Amino acid sequence: MIRALVPGDAADLQAFVRRLSPASRRQRFQSGLNELYPALLEQLTRAGGHGHAAFVAVANANGCETIIGEARYAPSVEDPGATEFAVAVADEWQHIGLGTALIGRLVAQACRSRISRLYGDVLQDNRGMLSLAKKLGFRIGAHPDEAWLARVALDLRASRESTLRATPQPAAATLARRSTAGSSPAAISA
Repeated sequence: MIRALVPGDAADLQAFVRRLSPASRRQRFQSGLNELYPALLEQLTRAGGHGHAAFVAVANANGCETIIGEARYAPSVEDPGATEFAVAVADEWQHIGLGTALIGRLVAQACRSRISRLYGDVLQDNRGMLSLAKKLGFRIGAHPDEAWLARVALDLRASRESTLRATPQPAAATLARRSTAGSSPAAISA
C-alpha cells in the first residue's frame, strides 16, 4: 500500500534507511551514510506545506507495517519554479514495479498541486533509475554542475495537457491519471 508519510513514521523511516544496502543508500542519498542523522530525519518526516509531498510504500505482515519504499518532492533551492524528487525502494522489493508506483503517486500529486516541472539528480552509474526515468517519459540530460550526476526531468504541463486531451501520453502522465482514477488519495495498492 502507498500512503502519505506522517511524522509518526520517523522510527520506521530510520529503520528503512538502515535496511537499505550500502549501494541503495548511496544511490538515494548520494553519500555513504548509514542512517539519517536527527536533523535530517526530522526534516524528512515533517515534509509538508505547499510544494512538498512524501509517500511511503508499506508491507503489512501480521498487522505490523514495514516501510519498503519512500518517495518525495520539495521545491528546488537551485531552480525556482522547479520541484526536486527522490525515491528509494528496499532492495528485496526492487524490480517489481514499486518504484514506478511511487513515482506515479508523486506525479499525480504534483499535477494536482499545479507543479510545472519535476527533476531529480541521479548518479551516472544508477542504471536502474535512469532506465526507469526514461521509460516513464523523463528527459535525461547532463547535470549542470556535476559530471558524476545525470539530471532527469519531466515537464508536468505537457503531462497535464496530454491527459486532458486523451491523446497518446508519456508513461508518467498515464501513471498520474491511473493514480487518481478510482482510488483513494490516501492509499493505492502497489
